[in-house]
Amino acid sequence: MQKTSRTTIRKVNGDCLTPIVLFNRLQGTQKFLLESATKHETTGRYSFIGANPRKTYKGKGDTLQEISHVTYSHHGDLIQSLKQMMPRISQHTEYPFMGGAIGYIHEDEILFQVYDTVIIFDHITDELAIVHTNIEIEQQTPNLDALIEQLMNGTTADAQNKAFADYRKFRLEQRASYLYYVEFANSTLIGSSASSTIKVKDGVITTAIPTVNEWAQNGQLPPSAHSIDALAEAVKSVPAMLGYIGFNGQIDFTVEG
Repeated sequence: MQKTSRTTIRKVNGDCLTPIVLFNRLQGTQKFLLESATKHETTGRYSFIGANPRKTYKGKGDTLQEISHVTYSHHGDLIQSLKQMMPRISQHTEYPFMGGAIGYIHEDEILFQVYDTVIIFDHITDELAIVHTNIEIEQQTPNLDALIEQLMNGTTADAQNKAFADYRKFRLEQRASYLYYVEFANSTLIGSSASSTIKVKDGVITTAIPTVNEWAQNGQLPPSAHSIDALAEAVKSVPAMLGYIGFNGQIDFTVEG
């Protein structure tokens, strides 16, 4: 077991598994799968799976709600409110996403679900990493051994999930660089995209959006800025995007569609 600050990582051999099998065996609600039809070092190396978000950020207009065991409302710019509320935990590992918020921005509406436990499938090494991050000081680490047993030997709990069955057909037809299946409380979002719209990794911004490149400093995130600030700039030109905001500040968004 590897432990970095408040993050615990368990790694096991997953050469008999696939992201589809893992998704079907994972128990819970509001599940997600982020993957790619390309599987190589720079694009699509990792697939990400998770369930049971710890909290939800839901906003429209100038009001953003933080929903967990209680609900808080924040007023003002939605993305800046999200920036203030999003947990930040320094993580330095080989994985681009080790937990955080997954969701979408659509004009004046945003919806993100925060996952503190994420399953990562490495398509290069066939290794499975189960990552849990305590985003609250008093939070207890879940039983990762039980989760590993569920993933390695469990039954296919979602075999009758029609939406996921539709996604399995969709992923074969589309075969895009970005493929996503995300269950929200009242809807399920399925889609694909050929490329990333904006990505921030280790302070480096990768995007073709001119206004973001003008805002950035030679492709670098300004010292006083957060990656969510770069996302806010991107939304001015591309108002509908889906992706993740990691606890480590890394983001990757693609056009929703």
